[in-house]
Amino acid sequence: MTQFTPLGKDLEAVQLERLKWTLAQALKSPLYAGKLKGINIKSLRDIVKLPFTTKQDLLTSYPYGSLAVELDKLWLILSSSGTTGRPILTFYTKRDYELWMERLVRNLRLIGVGKGDLFVNTTNQALFTGRGYTDAASLAGAIAIPVGPASPEKHLKVMVELGVTSFHAIPSFAVKMANAARDLGLIEKLKLRKAILGAESWSDATRRRIEEGLGVDAYDNYGVAELGGPGIAVECPAKDGLHVWADHYLIEVVDPETGEQLGVGEEGELVITTLTREAMPLIRYRTGDIVKLMPSECSCGLNTPKISRIKGRLNEVVKVRGISLYPKAIEEAVASIPELTGEYQIVLSNLDDITVRAEVKRGAADVNSLRNLLRSRIKEITMLNVNIELLEEGAITHQGKARRIIDLRQL
Repeated sequence: MTQFTPLGKDLEAVQLERLKWTLAQALKSPLYAGKLKGINIKSLRDIVKLPFTTKQDLLTSYPYGSLAVELDKLWLILSSSGTTGRPILTFYTKRDYELWMERLVRNLRLIGVGKGDLFVNTTNQALFTGRGYTDAASLAGAIAIPVGPASPEKHLKVMVELGVTSFHAIPSFAVKMANAARDLGLIEKLKLRKAILGAESWSDATRRRIEEGLGVDAYDNYGVAELGGPGIAVECPAKDGLHVWADHYLIEVVDPETGEQLGVGEEGELVITTLTREAMPLIRYRTGDIVKLMPSECSCGLNTPKISRIKGRLNEVVKVRGISLYPKAIEEAVASIPELTGEYQIVLSNLDDITVRAEVKRGAADVNSLRNLLRSRIKEITMLNVNIELLEEGAITHQGKARRIIDLRQL
C-alpha cells in the first residue's frame, strides 16, 4: 500500500493547510477570481463559508476559464464523457499528473494488483480519464496491456492468450464480457483475479454477475473527470464502502435542496473540494452523485473517510407516481435473473408510463415467465408496476457509458 496520512489531527492539519493553498491557487483562475476574496478560513468547519461550484459554472467557463495556471504549464488535457451533454475539460500540470498516478497506484495496490499481474485497460484511451489506469498499472508493478476500445470478444481473446490477471472497465462492458465468455466457453480458460470498475453506478447483483461470469474479484472505484478522474475513492477487500484519499480531497454530503451539510448515515449529494490540484482547483464541487458518509473504521486497517457506493445521480432520478426511481434499482432486479443478459433500458412515456426493456439470453425458454418474474422483482424493489419488453440478446447498444433512461415525456 502507498503511504497515506492517517485519519486524525495529523490529517486535519494537512487538509487545512492544503485547503488554504487551494483557495490561494483558485484565485488565479477566472472562475474564482471574484468569488473567494475576503473569505477567511481558520478551520475545516469554515468550508461552509465557501460557495458551491457546479457543472454549469464549468460549462460557462469553457474552455479555459477554470485554469489556474498559464496554458504553457499544462501537461495534459482530458475531458468528461459528455453522456449528459457537452463534455467538460479537465487539466493537469506535470505535478497534477504525478499525483494522479500516485492515487491510481494506491487504488490498484489496495485491491491487490501489482508485480506479477498482467493488466488490461478496456476503456477508450482518447480523452476519457479512465486511460490513467494504463500508466498506473505499470507504476504499480504490473505489466500494462493497453488494448483500448475493442469488442468484448477481442478483449477476451487477448486475456486468454496472454494470461491476463486483472483489468479496468466500466461495469456495463464487464457484463458484456461475462456474457461473451459464457457464449464462447472461455470461463475456464481465463486467469483473471481482480477487476477495478467505475464510471457508472452498479448494483450488488451486477457485481455478482460479473464475478461469477469471469471468475474475478470485482472492486468499485470512484472518480469525476473534472476533479481529476478516477483516484478519489476506492473499495478495499472488505467491500464495505469506498475509502476516500482525503489527503487530496475534502468531502461533504449535503442536502440537495438546501445545501446544508449532512452527517454519517444521511443520504445526500456528494460535494468535493480538491486539495492538491494546480491546474484546476475546484471548491465545493457538487458532483450530482447520491451517497452516504460512512464510519471511518474498516476491517482492512485503513482508517480514512468513507462513502457508500453511488446510489445514482440527481439528474438520473425520475419521479414516477410520487416515487423516486433510480436506474440502479431496476438494474438490481434485471441482474438478479440469470436468464437475462443484464442489459436494460427504462423508457418513460405519456404521463406516468414506465417500460423496462431487458435482453434475454440466447436459448432462454418460457419468455412469458421471465417477463412476469422481472415485473414482480421490480415491484418488490421499487413498489412500482411497470411494463416489460423483452428483447433478443444484443438488441440494446451503447456508445461508451450505458444510457439507461429514455424519457419520451420531454419530446
